[in-house]
Amino acid sequence: MEGNLNRIKDNNARNGTVITVWYLFCAVTALIWILRWGIAGRTIISCLFLFFLALIAECDIRTMRIPDRLVIVCGAAGLLSVPFFPEISLTDRGLGMAGVSVLLLCITLLAPGSFGGGDIKLMAVSGLFLGWEGNLRAFSLAVFTAGAFCLWMLLWGKLERKARISFAPFICAGILMQITGSGCLW
Repeated sequence: MEGNLNRIKDNNARNGTVITVWYLFCAVTALIWILRWGIAGRTIISCLFLFFLALIAECDIRTMRIPDRLVIVCGAAGLLSVPFFPEISLTDRGLGMAGVSVLLLCITLLAPGSFGGGDIKLMAVSGLFLGWEGNLRAFSLAVFTAGAFCLWMLLWGKLERKARISFAPFICAGILMQITGSGCLW
């Protein structure tokens, strides 16, 4: 019993550190966007989207759940981004909403528990913001970073082979890398 309590305390401390680092990463990203692109509509909408992604990542780290209200607000930010990112057509946005999220839904139906419903909905609103190509790149980055993290944790004995992880922080990181690296704020 005491060993379990120590393990819970250790996980809570680790989660607190991860969340603090995540918020610092988001703050630095927002600052870079503001310094690089100024205070323009694109930057403000992207920072708003970033803020809600940070909340989603924190909720998923703490509870392994993504509240629907946060996904809805991210969807609203995606809708607000339409006039500020005219290079991403409405067709691209629609395909972005369906592409990766339908793939994740199919995988989850074939292998229950592989992805959560919140992850699927998060990829849909990400597609609304990024379009289909950007969303596919963001998902690829998320899978790569999650795989690297899991491999690292397995090698150090901090994760068991069949352990479940919160995937939303990796999705959010992939989205941030896509927004920052694609130059879509130019």
